[in-house]
Amino acid sequence: MEGNGIKLHRIRNTGIVFLALIGLQFWLGMSINLEVSLPVKHLSAFSSLFYYAGHFGFVLAHVTNGFLLLVFSLLYLVFAFKSSIGPLKIISIIGTASVIGAISLGILFLMSGQFFGWSIGMTMSAVSALIVYSLGFYFIGIEYGRRINSDVSVIRN
Repeated sequence: MEGNGIKLHRIRNTGIVFLALIGLQFWLGMSINLEVSLPVKHLSAFSSLFYYAGHFGFVLAHVTNGFLLLVFSLLYLVFAFKSSIGPLKIISIIGTASVIGAISLGILFLMSGQFFGWSIGMTMSAVSALIVYSLGFYFIGIEYGRRINSDVSVIRN
């Protein structure tokens, strides 16, 4: 029982960090959109990342934070699959796919000369991740409630 509690604790903390990072990611994205004038370039994926991240601090922070979001979504995925909570497994798959989608669309945005459609797709993918990881806290709460109830029933017997 204790091992599952530790896993649940790790999932919860990873989700909290993820939500903080995604909030920062939205702020960075809006700041780039409003404050940074990016030149239009048609480069390959890695050339785009290196050029824009190397020349614009907000873009570098946005790319770095996107990488951290990927790391934390993968951690959430691993922790969810080590737990016995089915809905968290589904949430972790959808969340990780959303993060990978946002990163892919962000790279396409830079490669395409900043086509608006890729930008809105990146944002919608990030919103999807925000929604599903927030929903994860609902299922974490349910699991905590089950564990408390099972502990109380053990004490009563």
